[in-house]
Amino acid sequence: MNRSSIALVALVVAVAVPSVADASHWKPAPTAHCAVSGSTVTAVGLPTGQVINFMVTDSSGTSGWVLGFTNDGTWVVTVPPANGPTTYQFVSRTSGPNGSKYTVFAGC
Repeated sequence: MNRSSIALVALVVAVAVPSVADASHWKPAPTAHCAVSGSTVTAVGLPTGQVINFMVTDSSGTSGWVLGFTNDGTWVVTVPPANGPTTYQFVSRTSGPNGSKYTVFAGC
């Protein structure tokens, strides 16, 4: 192995090792949960520090609106009575055509 090869290997190891060490401190966000009780939908474990949107899907399609930020990871939304099978989702900021792209934090 010549000097340039040794130097390259040393550089790669020096750059890679701190990344591996830092990865051990990373912890995933807790999993959020959602429950429906009558006309109330409650979510716990939502991420803080980012916008939360609320989506409702039933036989007429999907609609949604911005809730805002949560300081403690919880949110309670009052909804009208369900008209047939209905799902509720607490989601991230939307993007794409008509807000079709988002991450679901909790669904019920």
